[in-house]
Amino acid sequence: MEKTICCFVLLIGLFFIAALGSAAQDAGSVVLKQQGRLTLSLELEIAKKNSNSLDRTISVIFGANPNAYATGFLDGLVMTAYHVVSGELSDVKKMNLGFKPEDHLDVKVYVKGCRANVIRVDKDADLALLEICGSRKQTKAPAFQTDPRKDEKLLLIARPRGDKMVSEGLFYGSYDFRGLEFWSAKLVSHDGYSGSPVYNHKAEVVGVFSGYDRVQDLALISPGIRAQKLLEDYISNSRP
Repeated sequence: MEKTICCFVLLIGLFFIAALGSAAQDAGSVVLKQQGRLTLSLELEIAKKNSNSLDRTISVIFGANPNAYATGFLDGLVMTAYHVVSGELSDVKKMNLGFKPEDHLDVKVYVKGCRANVIRVDKDADLALLEICGSRKQTKAPAFQTDPRKDEKLLLIARPRGDKMVSEGLFYGSYDFRGLEFWSAKLVSHDGYSGSPVYNHKAEVVGVFSGYDRVQDLALISPGIRAQKLLEDYISNSRP
């Protein structure tokens, strides 16, 4: 009898664990369905500053000639990482793109073949807000989470080269970067993920993917509160 009861309790426990896992998976699917369409591929044309007139003429005639990619998101405007649009890349990244570490770079950003314009930045938080073709003057602000919890489930949605990619992971904690507080998470990243939105399972923006610490194996995330402030400042200043 006792053995039967123990088995019954064990089955209930396994069922409960399976139900929790299924609920978490369903929540992730809902977030992906709701927010996936708001994630965009950014085509980057990176060149040395003061490039010659022939290069500029070719660019004007033939349009975008991307040599790098990143990700952006929002509804109406586009938010991404500041380093994506600034040309302030690491020496390793510069060399990977065929430049010298001392080269000063210029970046043109295109979305679906149309040139985007940088309208507001928060350099310290590694954030930039872009206006693209068809952008509305005002955009609906998403919900932001300002106090993520340790081991909270996260979902990163990226779209490098137009391909939607998803990375699931866990919130790790705060991370000091250049004297400022960033978030960190256990998330897998790939080239082109910079600027990707990171959500919790309530579809709230936890932050914006900024980079990766290969030593500690942690993803760096610009906090959602900084992204919220950047967007709200723009919206409030653009009202008549």
